Amino acid sequence: MRTVFCRCFYSGFGARVMKFPQLSALLFLLYLPAVFANKEIPIWPNEMSGNNKFINFSKNPASNNRAVTNVDSPEMFYVPPTGKNNHSAVLIIPGGGFSYIMKDLEGLDVAKILSQKGYSSFVLIYRMPHDGSDVNRNNAFADVQRAMRLIRANAANYHIAPNQIGVMGFSAGAFLAANVSNNPDVTNYPAADEQDKVSARPDFTALIYPVLSLKDGITHVGTRAAMYGKAISPEVIEQNSQEDRVTANTPPTFLAQALDDGTASPQNALRMFDALRKNKVKVELHLFQQGGHGFGTAQKQNIPAKNWPTLFSDWQASLVKH
Repeated sequence: MRTVFCRCFYSGFGARVMKFPQLSALLFLLYLPAVFANKEIPIWPNEMSGNNKFINFSKNPASNNRAVTNVDSPEMFYVPPTGKNNHSAVLIIPGGGFSYIMKDLEGLDVAKILSQKGYSSFVLIYRMPHDGSDVNRNNAFADVQRAMRLIRANAANYHIAPNQIGVMGFSAGAFLAANVSNNPDVTNYPAADEQDKVSARPDFTALIYPVLSLKDGITHVGTRAAMYGKAISPEVIEQNSQEDRVTANTPPTFLAQALDDGTASPQNALRMFDALRKNKVKVELHLFQQGGHGFGTAQKQNIPAKNWPTLFSDWQASLVKH
């Protein structure tokens, strides 16, 4: 099987042991996670222009708060487990209203905490939809689908169980996470290689202060406009609101949101919770009194919302046990 993950590994240490095939194979398995720590993994074959544009919102040089404003090279950042490997993986999809992708706040910062809990994390930098274009929207859907397939196709290399691979979306990124959860097998792109034969369905889903509904009074208008345009029809709203797309095949889902969220109404999480319950999908919902929108890991805030990563990991572990 061809794999895009080989590019970085064999350019360094791996190249020096290729003359000993058995040793090479062993070292590949033992050292691959460390080699790829925080490395960029291209999503698509032969697509590495490197023109993604980053800005840093942080005024503190010791603390990054980087965001991507333009993506022409979709990629993932791999963060290996530092705690005892639980053989589970999470594809993290940061938000930013499709104007930004919050690489640190809702990406690498989250991956660091999950790493300590034993997870392998993959932070997705995806092509953002804008102006309601069908092409741009499908590009975003395709990047998520492809990323899920790459992780599962290469699960053995990362010491991941192929049936313990989930998706975690924040804000606008949660819409993409819910979309691949509700519709994992829809054709968003032509197959690029053998890895596209692997299922894109997540085994579990986490939606953090999510934008899921397109309905007036619930949705985030800017996110909706980026996805489907400003002149959105009632039919498109009904057909594409994620709470109305839930089926019995939707993966077990974890929801977390603050009640004082002034950007994405808590009704996003509440309606999704109701839809999952009606379809008999395992679901856990946590509503916090404080946190607003975009609290990320909330580790720097002395509020109960900072506990959501532990609540999530405990919940996900219970799925594996049962």
